[in-house]
Formats: sequence, structure tokens, C-alpha cells
Amino acid sequence: MKKKLATEIIKTGLLAGTLDILLAFGNAWWSARVSPGRVLRFIASGLIGTKAFSGPQSIMLLGLVLHFVIAFCWTAAFFLLYPKIPGIVRHKILQAVLYGIVVWVIMNGVVLPVSSVPASGFQWSVALKGMLILIVAIGLPVVHFAGRYWRKS
Repeated sequence: MKKKLATEIIKTGLLAGTLDILLAFGNAWWSARVSPGRVLRFIASGLIGTKAFSGPQSIMLLGLVLHFVIAFCWTAAFFLLYPKIPGIVRHKILQAVLYGIVVWVIMNGVVLPVSSVPASGFQWSVALKGMLILIVAIGLPVVHFAGRYWRKS
């Protein structure tokens, strides 16, 4: 059973991480003409600071790896917490919305402030787009596949 759980977490994490990074690329391009490479450098800057923006192209791979590590952590967390979620919050869409918002709040309120990413001011439009991306890319697939896994188990 543990092997099947790990397999489901890996598959769902790959899906959620891919959706999230693709939506982040699209949002960055349409909002500010920021390239995917710059997005990946920004992610890497959380670990290595501003030198990520002037370092070799391999820095982008570091950003991609970090992105997927984070996506796998959020996926695993939900899969492991799912059996403990009260029945009142079993509606999939509500779960996806709440989980996307929780991920956004923790990432923007805890993780990013203690990382080395360059600070930016708060803007409601940016925050709402970020939450929407996480609801769609992380919340919906993770809630769906975790629910399916635990119903079968």
C-alpha cells in the first residue's frame, strides 16, 4: 500500500507541478513579458539569491528542480492529510479552493519571506492571480487524485 501511495503522489506531483509551472510561465509572459527562463531563475533565487539572475543557464534547471520539489511536498502533504479532513470539507471544489489558498498563504507568508528571493510589494491583482493558479494547478488535481486514491483504499 505504501508503494502505491508513493506512486500516486509522484504521478500527481508531476501533473500538478507541470500545470503550475506552465500557468506561471503563461502568467509571467502575459502580465509582464517575462520569459520562462527568468521565472526559473526567480525560483532558483530563493535558494541562491540574486546571483541566480546572472549565473549560467544551468541555474534555470535548479529553478525547475526546486519547483518540482515544492510541488511534490504540497502533493504529499495533502495525500497524507486527506484521511483526517472532516467530512464537512469533502466537497472537491471547496477543498481545491481552500487548499490553493492555503498553499498561496504559506508560500507567500512564510516560505518566500525566509528565502532569498527579491522582495516585492503586495498587490491584490497579483495575489488573486497567484491564488487562482494554485487552485487550478495544485488544488484541483491533488484533491481529485487524493480523493480517488483514498476511496479505493
